[in-house]
Order: sequence, then C-alpha cells, then structure tokens
Amino acid sequence: MRAVARIALTLWIRDVARVLGTRTRIVALGAIVSFVLLLLFGVGLALVAGAQLRAEISSELRLSLVRTSFAAAGMTAGLIAVVLCLSAPPRTALQNLLDLLPVSRARARLGQLAPVMGAGFVYSAALTSTAVVVILKTAPGRGDVLRGLTCYVLLLVCFLWAAIAAFTALHAAAIALLRVPGPYASAFAGVLSLAGVLALTTRDILAVRPTASDAAGLWEILPPRVFARAAAVPQVWSCAASAFWVVAALALLWLVSRHHVPGAPRAAIRLLTGTRPPRRTAWWGQFWAEILIGARTPAFVVTVLLLPAGIAAVWVLAHAVPGAALIVPTLAGSLPVLPFLLALHAVGRTIRSRWVTRLAAGEHAPLLWPQALAAAILGAALGAPALVAVTIGGLVPSAQVPDIAVRCLLGLTAALLCGAIVPYSEEQPLSATAAGLLLALVYMSTTLVAGWIAAVTAPGTDRALLLAAVTVFSGLYVLVASRQRFVEPVRV
Repeated sequence: MRAVARIALTLWIRDVARVLGTRTRIVALGAIVSFVLLLLFGVGLALVAGAQLRAEISSELRLSLVRTSFAAAGMTAGLIAVVLCLSAPPRTALQNLLDLLPVSRARARLGQLAPVMGAGFVYSAALTSTAVVVILKTAPGRGDVLRGLTCYVLLLVCFLWAAIAAFTALHAAAIALLRVPGPYASAFAGVLSLAGVLALTTRDILAVRPTASDAAGLWEILPPRVFARAAAVPQVWSCAASAFWVVAALALLWLVSRHHVPGAPRAAIRLLTGTRPPRRTAWWGQFWAEILIGARTPAFVVTVLLLPAGIAAVWVLAHAVPGAALIVPTLAGSLPVLPFLLALHAVGRTIRSRWVTRLAAGEHAPLLWPQALAAAILGAALGAPALVAVTIGGLVPSAQVPDIAVRCLLGLTAALLCGAIVPYSEEQPLSATAAGLLLALVYMSTTLVAGWIAAVTAPGTDRALLLAAVTVFSGLYVLVASRQRFVEPVRV
C-alpha cells in the first residue's frame, strides 16, 4: 500500500511539473510550503478565535464547548472528504495497471487514497484548529490536553474514513443496483453523503446549550458527542464507543475498497442538449464548449441540488435558533460565492484537449477568455438566484449585496488562478485536493487581510482592496495559464 501511495504521489508531481514546464523538485517544494502556510493560517485563526476563552469554567460548560467544536470539526472533515470524492475520477490508468499486477484491490484503492486522505486531514486540521485551542485552554492538566488532542485527531480521521467509505458504497450501489451512469451516481452519492454528515453534526452545532433530551437516547452515541465526552469527561463507555467508531470507519473503508464495481452505463449528464453557439467562430465555439463541459460535471449538478437546501437550512437556523443571528449573514452571504469556486477545475478539464482547438482554429485560437467567461456565467447562473433568495428572505441586508458580488468575483478569479497553478487531472485525484488547499489559503487569507486593513484604517476600504486582488488574480491567471505546456519535466 505504501508503494502504491508513493507511486500515486510521484505521478501527480510529474504531471503538474509537465503541465507547468518546471522541475519536479519545485513542485514538491511548493506543495510543502503551501501545507506549512495553511497550518500557520489555521493556527492564526485559532488564536484569534480563542482569545476571549477562559480556562476557569465548569465541567458542564467545558463539555458543551468541546462538543460544539468537535461537531464543527467533524462536519468540516466530512464535507472535505465528500468534495474530494466528487473531484476524484472514478477510475485511473494507475488502477488499470494495478489490476494486472498481484496487488489486492483493497491495497490498490487505499494506496491511491492515502495521499488524498493525508492532504484532506491537513486541510481539515487547519480549518478546525479552533477545537485545538478549546482543548488547550480548558483542559485542567497535561494528561487532559493529550487525551483531548488524541480524541480530536481520531475524530477527524473517523469522519474522513467514514465519509469516503459512504460515498464509495453509495456510488457503487447506484451503478450496480440502479444502473445509473457514472456522473449521476457521483451526484447521487455526493448528496446523500453530505446529508449524512450534516445529520450527524448540525444538532450539536446549533444547540446553544444541552437539553434534557440530549443526555440520553441514541443521540448520545453520535461520534461528535462520544469523542467530546471522551476528551472532556472521560468514562469507560465513551472511550470504548470512540474506539468502536474508529474501527467501524476503518472496517467500512476496507470493505468498500475490496468491492468491485461493474462498468457503469456509458452515459453523461445531458444538459443543454441540442444547443449551438450563437456564431460559427473559434471564440464562440470554444466558449460554448466550456459551457457544456462545465454544466455537465457532477460537481455542478450537486451544487444545483444543494444550494436550495443550504438556503433553506440557513433560513431555519435564523428562525429556530435565537443565538444564530450573529452567524446567519455570514453563512447566507457565502452561499452565492460557492458556485463561482467551481471554476477551480475549469483549466484542467480542457487543458489536454487544447490541441483540438489549435488544430481547428490555428495556433492563436482563443482559449483563456472564453474559459473565464464560461466559468463566470456558470457561477452566475447559480449564484445570482441564491443571492436574490437570501436577500428576499431577509438573511442578509441589502446593503451587503455589493460586498457579496465582489466576493463572488474574488472567488472566481482565485479559483481560476489556483486551477491554473495546480491543474485538475482526471488521472490524478490528488490534483483536486492540492488545488482546493491552495484556493482555501488564497481566498481566506485575502478576505481576512482585507477585513483587517479596513478595520485598522477606515471602514469600506475592504471592497477596494478585494477589487484590487481580483485584478491581480486575473493577471496572474492569464500569465500562468498561457505558459502551460506539455513537455517532459526535468528530473533532478
């Protein structure tokens, strides 16, 4: 399994180096630096978030804080795992090669998933490092700190394993039993897996304080509660239940990895069928091709299905939980931005077929601007109705609409840039993970720095700073994407 993981990582590094025309050592160094920066970013977020947290609290309040932070950490890890599964190809050339070798199907599958799960763990730990601060500031002793951190790590691993296993099982069931085509099976598995993750975690995230019904019943054996109790007020049954969840997640992942999925019906998502570009020119042809390819991806279909559910969930949160008024505008304002982040895969989806465009329209055929405009239109097709819905529903004030529009532009340009730096590859599942890590680092750091500067200098300057960042990201996208080529990298 280690050999397979090492081969998968090496192939991804060489693939990125070949596209960017650089050395493999530079790609590896850039990946390491990105991981370090992301961890430092997570530590900074945690320190800011936990600045007002006091260590002198009761055991009941400590348990409530740990439970809420663990539920948020589990939800983040589960969502990241599902997104990674949606981004990964159903089958790769490496898997086809391993099928011919004396390597078990489970070892081959887990070996290819190992780099992806490792990156997903670092990603989850960076975004949920507030839970670490809660443990460090509320634990009474060093032994309690060590136990709390161990439970936190096991919780992230458990949700990553369980979400990947659930997605794989649902995807296989949709293909084998329902005879659903591969893209529709991915959308089906993604929606159900995300719903399962939210069902396991949102109850503890939205609960302002524990109720009498929370202290008993089946809700008490949910993974976030079990791990939180083992970390804050350990008991024999909570520690045993935590170990059970970890073993069950690993066993389920191993079981689904051994399963052979028969060939899915060869059919694609058929959206915008029978349409043609408005004009018979190279520019319009490339633009229309980008529109069709982007609209027929499983990620786009899942976003179409989940955006209304997300808006409804935020609306329920605003009306059912009185204390949620502080976070509702932030949550609702982030929903219109999500469709624009799908531009992360725009460059990689068509980079290997650019030769067709150049063969048909010449060496100077338009490639970048049709691609960027198609990504913007696809994002606006979903983001604009979402923005109208959250504004009419009173989830965000109308004065924030210009700021949300600027963040949509920022998300679009940042996704295009990160997708050009780390192009998505259908043969390399790790490419989507690395590009997502880079996008999170670029987008979140830009918005936080702009907000901090606006708070220090003058309110309202963050919008101008974000527009300047949009301009910079657009120029860098053109610079990086125009230099991409397919040559064998120099190996040193």
